[in-house]
Amino acid sequence: MSVIMVNATNLLPYEPSTDPKPLRVSSAEETEYGSVNINVGGGITTPAWCSKITVRVPVGAGAEHLTTEGAGIRTGASTGWTPSAPAVSGGFAVITFTPARAVQFTGQIVTLTLSNIAVNRTAGQVSLAIVESSSPTNGSFTDKSAAVVVDKFPAGFVFRNFAPEKIMVENGEAAVLRWEGSDAKYTMHWGDTPAGVSLDKERVWPTPRGLTTVTGFMLRAEVTAGGSTLTHTLTTAVTVRIPDLVVRNLTVQGPATFADNVSLSNTAKDLTVAGSVRGAGSSPLRVSQPAGLKVDAALNVHGSSTFANNVAVTGSDTTTVTVTGSLRGAGSKPLRISQPAGLKVDAGLKVDAALNVAGASTFDNNVTVAAGKTLRASGPVQFAGAVQAYGSPAYRRSWPQQSVPSFGNYFHATAPTDGTLSGQVTGPTGISGSTTRLTVYTDGRYNNITPPAQPGMASFSIPLRKGQSVWIYAEVNPDLYRVFMTLTVLWFPMGQSLDLQVHSAGAPAPTAETEQGSESGPVPQEFVALNMPEEDIPEADPETARQPTDAPEPG
Repeated sequence: MSVIMVNATNLLPYEPSTDPKPLRVSSAEETEYGSVNINVGGGITTPAWCSKITVRVPVGAGAEHLTTEGAGIRTGASTGWTPSAPAVSGGFAVITFTPARAVQFTGQIVTLTLSNIAVNRTAGQVSLAIVESSSPTNGSFTDKSAAVVVDKFPAGFVFRNFAPEKIMVENGEAAVLRWEGSDAKYTMHWGDTPAGVSLDKERVWPTPRGLTTVTGFMLRAEVTAGGSTLTHTLTTAVTVRIPDLVVRNLTVQGPATFADNVSLSNTAKDLTVAGSVRGAGSSPLRVSQPAGLKVDAALNVHGSSTFANNVAVTGSDTTTVTVTGSLRGAGSKPLRISQPAGLKVDAGLKVDAALNVAGASTFDNNVTVAAGKTLRASGPVQFAGAVQAYGSPAYRRSWPQQSVPSFGNYFHATAPTDGTLSGQVTGPTGISGSTTRLTVYTDGRYNNITPPAQPGMASFSIPLRKGQSVWIYAEVNPDLYRVFMTLTVLWFPMGQSLDLQVHSAGAPAPTAETEQGSESGPVPQEFVALNMPEEDIPEADPETARQPTDAPEPG
């Protein structure tokens, strides 16, 4: 399955998928029915407006045709788009998808659905022609051509249940993978072998060597039919208990424990630790070299330190002692300057980090804190002028009905500073049998907000740290009632009034087959449906349940 651009004029990208996967042709004994979904607009990078999209499905019995019954195709589309019934003419079933008004594509995905397709009996590849009426501006629309390719596998073709015998192996243990499949050419891609390994007819494969880290596997099946090579892939992964770790850069956000020595293979490199370096448990950090500890640059001490002997700073008069934590006397005694002349400050007193004052202090002149530094005091602090704690909302966004983010189209942003994310959400009116919730996912936690029946609303406030990401999406059961929801989000930064860093106000969520980045997003959560009384809402037809309520009856 692939995206094919017929020419360079079309503005919108198209990505097809089928149900079932893969799509199989009918046999003399049984008619196979399937669906083709075409996602439009994913990953778009250039401005594009669209007033309609026409799909031409080849009708006939050949390898290049999809079905012999074009008039039986049912159609559907995302909310706001209206599909026509298929018009069979000149060997094609022609379906036109039209929005209520011209749509600007800015990252959202529109899905065009062709279902109830009676697949013909000849395996091969089918090219679905697409004509979009589009423009880089909201005007002067012209027709532009594209196409997507759908593979039709032979009748009865099976390729499924690709999984390891054990989802976790010991470090150095080989993994064994199995699958069910018809006769085909199979190629395994895994780890550091992107070129692939050709397999024999057995439906079991052990890795040629043991695994030392989490490893992903992709199995590719190829069948030649109708003069074309048909392909389908399945993926899985195997984890390793206590895996090896080889990285270019390593950032450790929490404590780390090493059961063996830690060494730098390149003596010209530095070991840099942002936090403290200490001994195990309550034991002190010990430098066992007889020569002691030599620091060629600055020694930054983040906590208290004890010296059993004098501490001397050698060098010129400009050499300084820098302590990141507090500088104090032993025990409860205050820090004492034993020189009779006291503490001499020739200019100002420069504090590069925080200055913590445990008691009252008197300053005979102004106190200035350098840019980017923090002034802290253990007791209360009074100011003669106004102090800004929370700024006015630096970011505000409202989603009216029919536009509240869903799991497949979530809102994703990052806090540029500490602050509070607040919001208000309304759900459907008291519709018997419906369940509604808004999920705010951050820092590995799911915060679920259930709005009451309209006109009531639910509010939420989520504190965010600087750099912390948040995902927001609504879940409604049945999903068709999402159109009644509304959502407003406000961002209140602490200190500086910085705008919320919005990554996506509607982008596809990761799926089980999508490789995740270093920042993990939410995963789908089980949504338990309530029983729906038939006298309130009639049972939906499975073929049309996901269509908008104002869509025409299927042709």
